[in-house]
Amino acid sequence: MKTKNLFIISPHHYCHSTATIIEGLNKLDGIKVFSNADYNYCKHPIQTFKTQVQVAKMADYVMLCHSALELKYKEVIGPLVGELQGNIDIFLDGSDFAAYERNPSDYKLYIKRELNASQNHHSDNVESLIFAAEDRHFTRTNASHRNIWQSKTDALVCIMSACEKRPWRFDIMNSLKDAFAHDESVFVGEYRKGHSSPLVDTGGRHHSGYFQKLLNTKISVDSYGCAEARQTGRFWESLANGCMVLYQPIEPYIWRNSYIDGEDFVVYNDLDELVGKAKYYMSHSEEARKIASRGFTKLRRHHTTEARAKEFLFLLGKYL
Repeated sequence: MKTKNLFIISPHHYCHSTATIIEGLNKLDGIKVFSNADYNYCKHPIQTFKTQVQVAKMADYVMLCHSALELKYKEVIGPLVGELQGNIDIFLDGSDFAAYERNPSDYKLYIKRELNASQNHHSDNVESLIFAAEDRHFTRTNASHRNIWQSKTDALVCIMSACEKRPWRFDIMNSLKDAFAHDESVFVGEYRKGHSSPLVDTGGRHHSGYFQKLLNTKISVDSYGCAEARQTGRFWESLANGCMVLYQPIEPYIWRNSYIDGEDFVVYNDLDELVGKAKYYMSHSEEARKIASRGFTKLRRHHTTEARAKEFLFLLGKYL
């Protein structure tokens, strides 16, 4: 079978959506990824503008990432986007926001990270493609969930930052701090200890101590990101390290092979429910373990970067 070539117009920084696709495609036969940037696991970056244009125009597919359109790249990446305007087949909309970054009708395939079934105007070429667990998220790569769980010593963590773009996180973190102020098995706050990843430049998003903290803990509390985005790295990082995840509702956003409340993660709808469910599962460790195990199994089966890359190739076959 002839190898297909994909050229990705990528930002010059880490982008979770872009990294998910490229890392996964690197593991598959029959496709080779080129890019204008050596970020996000790209093994075949093209450095000069002239060669970038030549390779892109010879490629079977060209994909533009939304983050490559940031204003800071206007002079750096803008000319490449302009030169390839008639050659771009796919738009990867990895924005935090539910609204479309571009007009889907301008592309053969429009991939949307935050696809809200109740807000987004339906277009026949729009497909959901969510984050996945990258290889670096798995602190114990080949361990079974049972072995991971048996090594956990802490009860609960809520490791996240709050700001004016995510103000609800202040209340979530303060509620947990108040409820578990005297419990040394609970940690709430930011945690940036340890070394960075040798696999990819994440721009300061990877800290080995943070992943070790997740690995040591049974329950991980997470919440929406900016613009109430359902996709957070922490959701997948927590599952990859064997945690039972306490999270806000995913619906009405579209996820393939989505997580189910009470089966492979646990939903909280308000602060009282968060604290109540945290206390319940901290005192019912076996129930928490079973939910965490099912979440881990679903992650391994449906939400690795390789699985996501296979979804991506299916969409290429469907639309291109």
